[in-house]
Amino acid sequence: MSLDVIHEHMSDVVNTKVRSIISKATLIEPSDTLSQVINKILNNNTFDVFCQEKNHTLTVNVRKLIQHKYSVPMSVTALLNPIPSLSENDTVGKAADIITHNGVRAVPVVKDNKIIGVVEAKSILKLISNKDNRWITATQIFTPDPVIIDMDTPLSTARRILVDKKFDHLPVIKKDNVSQVLTSNHLLSIISTPERVGRRDLGSSKIRTLESRVGSLGTNRMAMCAPLDDLNSVVDSMLHADTTFCLVSLRNNLHGIITYRDILNLLTTKLKSTVPLFIVGMPLDDNADIIKQKFVKALDRLQKVYPDIQEARVYIKKLHGVNSRYNYEVSTTILTPHKRHIFTRTGFELSKVTDEIVHLLIESLAKHTKNSKNRYKFSIRKMER
Repeated sequence: MSLDVIHEHMSDVVNTKVRSIISKATLIEPSDTLSQVINKILNNNTFDVFCQEKNHTLTVNVRKLIQHKYSVPMSVTALLNPIPSLSENDTVGKAADIITHNGVRAVPVVKDNKIIGVVEAKSILKLISNKDNRWITATQIFTPDPVIIDMDTPLSTARRILVDKKFDHLPVIKKDNVSQVLTSNHLLSIISTPERVGRRDLGSSKIRTLESRVGSLGTNRMAMCAPLDDLNSVVDSMLHADTTFCLVSLRNNLHGIITYRDILNLLTTKLKSTVPLFIVGMPLDDNADIIKQKFVKALDRLQKVYPDIQEARVYIKKLHGVNSRYNYEVSTTILTPHKRHIFTRTGFELSKVTDEIVHLLIESLAKHTKNSKNRYKFSIRKMER
């Protein structure tokens, strides 16, 4: 699947103003306790909550909350992270970049220093579903071989998987079939405990809960599709079931999973380069242009010695933060006629991680080119004998 074709196909969605899809935000106060925040999340069936403090827009989400070690009482302030905001005149493309880069499902819209709503990933999916996407299949966008658990898996293990892998869905297998899907929201509802419980009781209650088995916890409202089902069918099934995932199965065998992120990855940013270059999750900070130029220059250099490169894709994700420093993951895919080259690096300085990726792909592809030329020359000599 060429992202060049996808980019052109999705251009009207990318350029749509967000004012048409703004929905209600779930707001909190920086002084709220963890218990209050968790209750708001569970009662509103949401993933992200937001607040405005002076000139900063802050957020916390379910994924952040389930990895935290609770103490009682505790304010949510320490868990809040800044997040870029939108204006009513910003585009869906900008919203998609913020969502994919920050691992959230909604972006706040701010007017006159006040949060007036959010743009949700679900709303963007609805825009995508209005297009004719029948030529894009599930196999072209799904995440293959998802991690699975069974009903006897301890909740503590499920929690560790979700936190370590940084995703939010775990299919639960019973008798070789998926019986339900455990999400990070379900886990949050289990590990949350009343604030007024004593410190000793809280700890023991938490341990007993996390040591219990998954059992029937999860949702059996599952969107399902076959590998060759088209994108319209996938999105429609997710919206109809009101789920954030779609399981890709064939003859009762689970082949993959499609989440909001997989679909939003189709809304790429295209850069001017000798090789078609697409970036998903481009950060909106001051280093963005520098990072873009590093990839453009690297591809221009590679194209001169390795003209077979057809397309390059860069995925940038902010993983987590420590004392205002963030861990980033940069993954680059280089497509050639016969092979897909994938390079991934993580680190606390995005510019440095980008340099490592650029060095790695230049070194690797240059070596590959040299070996290819050597094999080619050998075959010519052999033919002349």
